[in-house]
Amino acid sequence: MSNNEKQDEKELWQRIPNTEGTERAETFVALSHIAYDRGDHKASLALCESAREIYEQLGAETSTSALMHVYEGISWSLRKLDRDEEAAELAMRAVDLLKEDSPLDAADMMRDAGRFYFAAGKYEKSLQCHQNAIAEVDPNTTDFIMGIDSYNCGFALIRLERYADSLPLMLAARNYLKKAKEPEKVYYCDEYLAVSYIELKNGVEATTHAQKCLDFAQSAQNEALETWARYRLGCAKVLLGEFDEAEDLLRQALATNVHAGNTDWDLAIELEKEIANILVIKGLVGEANEIKRRIATIEDTMKDED
Repeated sequence: MSNNEKQDEKELWQRIPNTEGTERAETFVALSHIAYDRGDHKASLALCESAREIYEQLGAETSTSALMHVYEGISWSLRKLDRDEEAAELAMRAVDLLKEDSPLDAADMMRDAGRFYFAAGKYEKSLQCHQNAIAEVDPNTTDFIMGIDSYNCGFALIRLERYADSLPLMLAARNYLKKAKEPEKVYYCDEYLAVSYIELKNGVEATTHAQKCLDFAQSAQNEALETWARYRLGCAKVLLGEFDEAEDLLRQALATNVHAGNTDWDLAIELEKEIANILVIKGLVGEANEIKRRIATIEDTMKDED
């Protein structure tokens, strides 16, 4: 923090005892911004909660935008503290306060709640939030917003293992984001379409979308995306019985992943398991067992201790 920023913070704290009502709440909010920006999210949370108490006491005197702003501050501070479910529940309280006078602001807060619930692993609640956001009629909506809303619904359904239900939403998301000229976002739609088709044992469609992923990743020269695309395409090729090509794709994905600066070990384990399964199909059981023995060591290292 620069000397000027320290001085600004000091002056704001000195102002607190001499202010009340809206001015006092606004001072707490300004201090919360400073705390948040320096990474002190506990302080940011406490300051936002102080501002909220004042605004709620003021009732009708408080503007909707001011109340929404402070609720956003509390929610994102909670999110930074990995208190995702609390952040979601607070965002839902804000939705209740906003929905009568400002339904579009309430819909945006609903989207935040959906993201927070997803991060907390509450996928059904996340799905409900994003469905409610889609249902809100917004004359100023865009293809991008509709695409993201549809994607979030589809992704929640995938986490709920409702793969067939996810397909129309992911396809809609892909269409909207294609119209919005967002190629990387389209990549993610194709990836999770491939995931769903793989789970549904539809190798043809899985291959189509996984290949589109690989096409983008190679053009973008993005090794991380290329690794995942090869993994999805390899799994899709297994469903088609194209085992040699599947093995090549999975080995390429494994090589790229382990040579990356930050290896995804969970992905490495999954790739090795898929390769071992192919080797068993080919009758190379000894080689497959050696892979399984080797990855057991990594799995033991990576597992959560009770």
